[in-house]
Amino acid sequence: MKKYDFFNPLIVVVAILAFLAMGYIGSFNYRFEDPLDAEVILTIIFACIVFAVGYFAVKYKANVKISQTNYLSEKLLLALTVIALILQSLNLVFLGGIPLFNSTLKANATTNLWRVAYPLFLITLNFLLAKYYSRKYLILIILGALIFGLNGYRTSVLGILGSSFITLYYLDKISRKFGIVFIAIIVVGLMAVGYIASQSIAGQHWTLNPMELIFYRAAFTLEVFERIIPLAGTTHGKILAMIFSSGSPRTFIGEYVLHYNVCLTSTIFGPVMLDFGYIGLTIQMLFMGAFLGLVHKIKNGVGIGIYAFILTHTIIWIETGPTDIMIWFLYLIGLIYIIMMLFKKNTGSDEI
Repeated sequence: MKKYDFFNPLIVVVAILAFLAMGYIGSFNYRFEDPLDAEVILTIIFACIVFAVGYFAVKYKANVKISQTNYLSEKLLLALTVIALILQSLNLVFLGGIPLFNSTLKANATTNLWRVAYPLFLITLNFLLAKYYSRKYLILIILGALIFGLNGYRTSVLGILGSSFITLYYLDKISRKFGIVFIAIIVVGLMAVGYIASQSIAGQHWTLNPMELIFYRAAFTLEVFERIIPLAGTTHGKILAMIFSSGSPRTFIGEYVLHYNVCLTSTIFGPVMLDFGYIGLTIQMLFMGAFLGLVHKIKNGVGIGIYAFILTHTIIWIETGPTDIMIWFLYLIGLIYIIMMLFKKNTGSDEI
């Protein structure tokens, strides 16, 4: 595990191709009469190539090695992490139940309280691990995954467990045995949340087992993208405007593409394709490849945590699509980190 950098930005390309493979298999078994259209496959391969070009464009530039920042105390980070858990617990209390077991509550679970609690927990947890690692803080990872998982969304569970795993990996705290156990927890946690949530949807009766459900979801999401391609560039930036203002981009996509009032995932490529076509897709994937490549290159101290939660949520976007302003806020933190590190390099300073 020390010999190879398993979590360099190209892991996004691997994850995209794995998702495509699962969707292709799922399209035979659960969703389509015909397999995925060739244009879908070629478009996704093209997007992967553009992402890789962006990554390699910054990979071979001069290295930036800077000492870690010292202005975040352990007590402050621990306090903020605990506060985030308390806020999410209060969110569940105010909802009046457990959204994981109630589809009506789940539809209203992403409250403003949750929008504060989740990013606060994600950020401070990874900063705490990156700067002040201690075995006792592993308890916070499990608590966070459990408490936020009760909202009924797999993305929260993957965001917490995945980013923590990547942070610990770069701290060289992942032994082979620990790594296998941690990955098993991630897989089981995601399957459990997804399956339980699907069984609690009112008016729907699922017969798929947890493993079949994963392939079905991949196939369905890629089917949405397949239907988006002929509509490329027809929304003229409306989805992008909705992300940074009001409204529900995923619901808009459901109404625009399938003509149903339903919240849809449309892959990492879907929203930008609808808004700006292949030109927009090229710019987005080039940006993501270069951005992740740069954060990966200069990660140090809390920068390890920053890279971990940005990479994790970029991988999550492969299915869900980059339609969450809250996650773009994580990218903003990465941009601020890049500017700070480059400023420190140019001034020769070890402090901000």
